[in-house]
Amino acid sequence: MQDLIEALRQNIMGVEAGLLVAAICSYIGVYVVLKRIVFVGASLAQISSAGVALAFLLGLDYPFVADHPLVVSSVVTLVGVLIYSQQTLSRKIPQESVIGLGYLIASALSLMFIARIPKGEEEVKELLQGSIVLVQARDLEIMVVVFLLVAIVHGLFYKQFLFVSFDRETAATQGYQVRLWELLFYLLLGVTISTAIQYAGLLSTFAYMVIPAVTGLLVAHKMRTAFVVAIVSALLSTFIGFAWAINSDLPTSPPTIGVATIIMAVIWISRRFVKEA
Repeated sequence: MQDLIEALRQNIMGVEAGLLVAAICSYIGVYVVLKRIVFVGASLAQISSAGVALAFLLGLDYPFVADHPLVVSSVVTLVGVLIYSQQTLSRKIPQESVIGLGYLIASALSLMFIARIPKGEEEVKELLQGSIVLVQARDLEIMVVVFLLVAIVHGLFYKQFLFVSFDRETAATQGYQVRLWELLFYLLLGVTISTAIQYAGLLSTFAYMVIPAVTGLLVAHKMRTAFVVAIVSALLSTFIGFAWAINSDLPTSPPTIGVATIIMAVIWISRRFVKEA
């Protein structure tokens, strides 16, 4: 036990980074699940990964680009955000088809970019698993600034985001600029995803946006409670998952996702028993 505590202390910045990603992604994830745009989250995550891979590829000729993959990833992700924030591009093409195309194209580009990079398999692993235990103080500062700005905007416009998410038609009839609020939400979602993937990896980022959110919505009868439960379950699964990973010499993503899934399953089973009783 003492060795585990010491190992966590030695990786304290990685743990702090993981908790930051868990908190902000689980919060926004409630909106993602509520708005039924989980696949949008997956697609944007894949687009962001393609942006990171592109930065590595461009870095072969322009080294300064490889030193700032977050910038390239954010720009590429925001292009996807601008497309997805539109409710439809054509009456003949459903929005789901556009999202699917975006996911497939981004996946293909990621593989193509990585194939052109020396040691491409290592880059794939880093994109999927992340290297959050290796974050430095500067990385942590960037995450704090970006995620704090996202949290402040969501806090200031909580009512508007929630109203538009629940009932965009009614919001529009009451004078809300629905398209503007949708665009702002997607922009914040894109920035969050591109930043989180840079440090936590594709799997963890997507998992944080889905599993804790589902957990919160299973438990809560009020939206504020759903947000709190989602964040708490994400933080708890992160801490336990990191301890498990460090103790077993594993990547952080699988144990963290496993713990989050167990928490969700326990809550779902408990609710079933309560209903039957």
